[in-house]
Order: sequence, then structure tokens, then C-alpha cells
Amino acid sequence: MNKSKFAALIVGAGIVLAGCGGFVYTTVGGTVTGLGTGDVLVLRNEANYTQTLTADGTFSFNVASNGAYSISVLTQPNSVNCTVVNGTGKMSSDSAVKNIAVTCVPNVPVGGTVSGMADNSSMVLLNNALATTTVTANGSFQFASYGVSGQPFAVTVGIPPASQYCTVANGTGTVNNANPAASLTALVSCVPAVPVQFTVNGLTAGTVLTMVNTVDGFADKFSVSAPGNYQFNWSWLSGKPFNITVDTQATGQTCKVTGGTGFVDASNPAASRNAVVDCAKT
Repeated sequence: MNKSKFAALIVGAGIVLAGCGGFVYTTVGGTVTGLGTGDVLVLRNEANYTQTLTADGTFSFNVASNGAYSISVLTQPNSVNCTVVNGTGKMSSDSAVKNIAVTCVPNVPVGGTVSGMADNSSMVLLNNALATTTVTANGSFQFASYGVSGQPFAVTVGIPPASQYCTVANGTGTVNNANPAASLTALVSCVPAVPVQFTVNGLTAGTVLTMVNTVDGFADKFSVSAPGNYQFNWSWLSGKPFNITVDTQATGQTCKVTGGTGFVDASNPAASRNAVVDCAKT
């Protein structure tokens, strides 16, 4: 084969590969607005390509000239919520796409005030049963994860302080970045309460036994891995019925409860610490 024919074949092959997206790439991108100091936004194209942005400005991804693109938010910043417009399409030429708009709007803190918590104690609060914050003193609190404007919030008690019972008022609503104070209204009040306790005998060390105390339909689960005396996470006010049962047996053992039912009584706190759990190998 002479050199001219060989060169023609190479050029022809290059054109075919370029037409298939093998060599010709162009850019797909746009502009990000609304990021603040310290914000970190991660954008993704399709499944494998990402870009990290920390300030407003332009961005772009390389895309084959006949390829599809789908720009989305992979990781949201905490203090803002970002949405993508014009983020999907298919290239029809080697001209760059520059009209993708990523707009970020402020998120809103969720929190409130705690009162009545005993000194040297701690409490875990939840927002929407997912985000958590640990409170160690009375006063204001705030979740590290902000709420997205227009989305609901619901502050509840995850784990109360030991030997206290806590309730939440004004803990639900809708996050609104036009009125951020509306999601800082949760009032968490704690009062002394009676703990519910149990003693475990015969449990093989290293195995896991899960107990549950059911009070008015609420299940307070507690796992142990050795014999001993234990206290459930939740304490209760006088008059509340308690019902201690085995939730999950330890491997290779059968555990049975005696004295596991009754009523909480502040004048007789011993009444709710008589439960005994005896375990034996099966």
C-alpha cells in the first residue's frame, strides 16, 4: 500500500471515530449562584464525573459531541439548597452548552430552647427522626443540619436525660427562609421521673440480648451483652404502666422475664426496678 492511500485510510478512520464521539469532545456547563462563605457544592454529570465548587461562578464538564448529559447535585451545602435548571440533554454538535443554571437559596436553622434538664446530664434530640443533636445544658440549641425552605421540621426527644421525662412543644412546622425564626421555636421541657430497671442473670458474655419496655405503645429498646443491672433510656411519670419483655434473644440462649409489668410510682420507685431476666443455654 502506498503512503497516500495509507494516509487517506487514517484520516477516514479518524473522521469515523470523531463522528462516534471517539475524539471530539465539547463542554457542557453554566453558572452557579447563591453559594456563601464555607459552602461546598458537588455537581455530578451522569454517574462518574463530579466537580466541587466553593464559590459562585462558571463550571463545565467535558462531553462527547454526540453524547448525553445529566447534571445534578450530588452533595448539597449545609447552609443553602441548590437546584439545577436545563441540566439534561443530548449534544447535537460540537458547540458548547452554557445555559445550565444552578441556583442556591438559603437554608434555615432548626432549634429551640431546653429547660428543666438536670445538671451534668445530656439529651439527644431529633429533627424529622434523622438529624440529631446532643444537648448538655439548659438554654438554646440548634441542629447542625439546616432545614430546606418549604420542607417540614419535627423536633422530638430521642434519648432523654437519665431519670427525667421530657416533652416538646411548638416542635413542628414548615421551614421558611423568609421567616427563619419560625423554625427556632421548639420548647423542650424536662421534669424528674422514675426510671425503669432490670437485672440480667446468666447471659453469656459477648452475646447480645435486646430488651424492650413498652409504655402506651411506645417501645424503649435496650441491648446488653453481659449480666448486670440496667436502666432503660426512658424514665416515666407516676401512673404509667410498664411492660418489660425480650425483644431479641441472645444467640444460643433463652431468656425469660419475671416481675416485668406494673405501674410507675414516684412514691415507690422500687416498684419499677424489680424485673429479673434469667438466661439459660438452649
